[in-house]
Amino acid sequence: MPLIDFLKTLNILDPKKVKAFLEENENSLKLIVDGKVLSGLIPARPFPVTRPEFVIFRDSYGVDVCIIKDYRELDEESRKNLQKILDKIYFIPRILKIKRIETSGDEFLWEVVTDKGPRTFRTRGRMSVVQMGNRVVVTDVKDNIYEIEDLFKLDLHSISELEATI
Repeated sequence: MPLIDFLKTLNILDPKKVKAFLEENENSLKLIVDGKVLSGLIPARPFPVTRPEFVIFRDSYGVDVCIIKDYRELDEESRKNLQKILDKIYFIPRILKIKRIETSGDEFLWEVVTDKGPRTFRTRGRMSVVQMGNRVVVTDVKDNIYEIEDLFKLDLHSISELEATI
Protein backbone atom coordinates (compact mmCIF):
# COMPACT_ATOMS: atom_id res chain seq x y z
CA MET A 1 0.00 0.00 0.00
CA PRO A 2 1.42 3.41 -0.93
CA LEU A 3 2.25 5.67 2.03
CA ILE A 4 -0.37 8.27 1.05
CA ASP A 5 -3.12 5.60 1.12
CA PHE A 6 -1.88 4.30 4.47
CA LEU A 7 -1.98 7.79 5.99
CA LYS A 8 -5.61 8.20 4.86
CA THR A 9 -6.58 5.04 6.77
CA LEU A 10 -5.17 6.41 10.05
CA ASN A 11 -8.20 8.65 10.72
CA ILE A 12 -6.23 11.43 12.42
CA LEU A 13 -8.59 13.65 14.42
CA ASP A 14 -8.32 17.37 15.11
CA PRO A 15 -8.22 17.53 18.94
CA LYS A 16 -10.10 20.84 18.90
CA LYS A 17 -13.12 19.04 17.39
CA VAL A 18 -13.08 16.11 19.86
CA LYS A 19 -14.98 15.72 23.13
CA ALA A 20 -14.00 12.73 25.29
CA PHE A 21 -16.33 11.30 27.93
CA LEU A 22 -15.80 8.49 30.41
CA GLU A 23 -18.16 5.59 29.79
CA GLU A 24 -20.12 4.00 32.64
CA ASN A 25 -17.49 1.44 33.59
CA GLU A 26 -14.81 4.16 33.38
CA ASN A 27 -12.49 1.79 31.50
CA SER A 28 -13.27 3.16 28.07
CA LEU A 29 -14.08 6.46 26.39
CA LYS A 30 -16.80 7.82 24.17
CA LEU A 31 -15.55 10.37 21.64
CA ILE A 32 -17.83 12.83 19.92
CA VAL A 33 -16.33 14.24 16.73
CA ASP A 34 -18.40 16.59 14.56
CA GLY A 35 -21.60 15.02 15.94
CA LYS A 36 -20.40 11.47 15.27
CA VAL A 37 -20.23 9.19 18.35
CA LEU A 38 -17.42 6.66 18.73
CA SER A 39 -17.89 4.58 21.87
CA GLY A 40 -16.09 1.80 23.71
CA LEU A 41 -12.68 3.19 22.79
CA ILE A 42 -9.54 2.29 24.70
CA PRO A 43 -6.62 4.74 24.43
CA ALA A 44 -3.13 3.44 23.74
CA ARG A 45 0.25 5.08 23.50
CA PRO A 46 2.47 3.98 20.64
CA PHE A 47 5.74 2.23 21.38
CA PRO A 48 8.45 3.34 21.78
CA VAL A 49 7.37 6.03 24.21
CA THR A 50 9.23 8.87 22.52
CA ARG A 51 5.95 10.73 21.71
CA PRO A 52 3.82 10.44 24.88
CA GLU A 53 1.35 13.07 23.62
CA PHE A 54 0.35 10.83 20.68
CA VAL A 55 -2.72 8.63 21.42
CA ILE A 56 -4.27 5.81 19.42
CA PHE A 57 -7.89 4.85 20.14
CA ARG A 58 -8.80 1.17 19.69
CA ASP A 59 -12.08 -0.67 19.82
CA SER A 60 -12.69 -3.65 22.12
CA TYR A 61 -11.16 -5.97 19.49
CA GLY A 62 -7.89 -4.01 19.46
CA VAL A 63 -8.50 -2.46 16.04
CA ASP A 64 -7.19 1.09 15.61
CA VAL A 65 -10.17 3.43 15.11
CA CYS A 66 -8.59 6.89 15.23
CA ILE A 67 -5.55 8.88 16.35
CA ILE A 68 -4.88 12.20 18.06
CA LYS A 69 -1.36 13.53 17.49
CA ASP A 70 -1.32 15.69 20.63
CA TYR A 71 -3.93 15.02 23.30
CA ARG A 72 -2.73 18.11 25.20
CA GLU A 73 -4.73 20.16 22.67
CA LEU A 74 -8.04 18.64 23.87
CA ASP A 75 -10.32 20.78 26.01
CA GLU A 76 -9.65 20.49 29.75
CA GLU A 77 -12.49 18.09 30.60
CA SER A 78 -11.69 15.78 27.67
CA ARG A 79 -7.99 15.81 28.57
CA LYS A 80 -8.78 14.90 32.20
CA ASN A 81 -11.07 12.05 31.11
CA LEU A 82 -8.44 10.67 28.77
CA GLN A 83 -5.67 11.08 31.35
CA LYS A 84 -7.73 9.18 33.95
CA ILE A 85 -7.86 6.10 31.72
CA LEU A 86 -4.25 6.42 30.57
CA ASP A 87 -3.15 6.56 34.22
CA LYS A 88 -5.00 3.30 34.86
CA ILE A 89 -3.54 1.58 31.81
CA TYR A 90 -0.01 2.95 32.05
CA PHE A 91 1.04 2.92 35.66
CA ILE A 92 4.46 4.50 35.21
CA PRO A 93 6.01 5.81 38.41
CA ARG A 94 8.09 8.94 37.93
CA ILE A 95 11.48 8.83 39.63
CA LEU A 96 11.95 11.94 41.76
CA LYS A 97 15.15 10.96 43.57
CA ILE A 98 17.75 8.20 43.27
CA LYS A 99 19.02 7.10 46.67
CA ARG A 100 21.50 4.61 45.27
CA ILE A 101 22.24 2.33 42.34
CA GLU A 102 24.28 -0.71 43.29
CA THR A 103 26.05 -2.89 40.71
CA SER A 104 25.75 -6.66 41.06
CA GLY A 105 27.26 -8.48 38.10
CA ASP A 106 25.39 -7.32 35.02
CA GLU A 107 22.39 -6.15 37.07
CA PHE A 108 21.78 -2.90 38.92
CA LEU A 109 19.81 -2.61 42.15
CA TRP A 110 17.97 0.72 42.29
CA GLU A 111 16.65 2.43 45.41
CA VAL A 112 14.51 5.38 44.37
CA VAL A 113 11.74 7.69 45.49
CA THR A 114 8.89 7.99 42.98
CA ASP A 115 5.66 9.95 42.81
CA LYS A 116 4.02 6.67 43.94
CA GLY A 117 6.35 6.22 46.94
CA PRO A 118 9.72 4.51 47.53
CA ARG A 119 10.68 1.65 45.21
CA THR A 120 13.49 -0.87 44.98
CA PHE A 121 13.98 -2.74 41.70
CA ARG A 122 16.61 -4.44 39.52
CA THR A 123 17.58 -3.69 35.93
CA ARG A 124 19.64 -5.67 33.44
CA GLY A 125 22.64 -3.45 32.81
CA ARG A 126 22.79 -0.21 30.88
CA MET A 127 20.48 -1.49 28.12
CA SER A 128 17.56 -1.03 30.54
CA VAL A 129 18.15 2.72 30.76
CA VAL A 130 17.21 4.79 27.70
CA GLN A 131 17.87 8.52 27.58
CA MET A 132 15.81 10.65 25.17
CA GLY A 133 16.97 14.22 25.60
CA ASN A 134 16.20 15.25 29.20
CA ARG A 135 13.87 12.27 29.66
CA VAL A 136 15.02 8.87 30.92
CA VAL A 137 13.04 5.62 30.74
CA VAL A 138 14.11 2.71 32.96
CA THR A 139 12.78 -0.84 32.51
CA ASP A 140 13.24 -3.29 35.38
CA VAL A 141 13.73 -7.07 35.16
CA LYS A 142 9.95 -7.58 35.46
CA ASP A 143 9.32 -5.20 32.52
CA ASN A 144 7.91 -2.45 34.73
CA ILE A 145 8.65 1.01 33.39
CA TYR A 146 9.87 3.99 35.43
CA GLU A 147 10.37 7.48 34.08
CA ILE A 148 12.50 10.50 34.86
CA GLU A 149 10.59 13.32 33.18
CA ASP A 150 13.42 15.84 33.33
CA LEU A 151 16.90 14.66 34.17
CA PHE A 152 18.00 18.17 35.12
CA LYS A 153 15.30 18.51 37.80
CA LEU A 154 16.95 15.75 39.85
CA ASP A 155 19.17 16.64 42.80
CA LEU A 156 22.97 16.41 42.35
CA HIS A 157 23.29 13.08 44.19
CA SER A 158 20.64 11.50 41.94
CA ILE A 159 22.34 12.81 38.80
CA SER A 160 25.70 11.50 40.03
CA GLU A 161 24.24 8.02 40.67
CA LEU A 162 22.62 7.98 37.26
CA GLU A 163 25.72 9.20 35.41
CA ALA A 164 27.76 6.41 36.98
CA THR A 165 25.23 3.94 35.61
CA ILE A 166 24.54 5.14 32.08
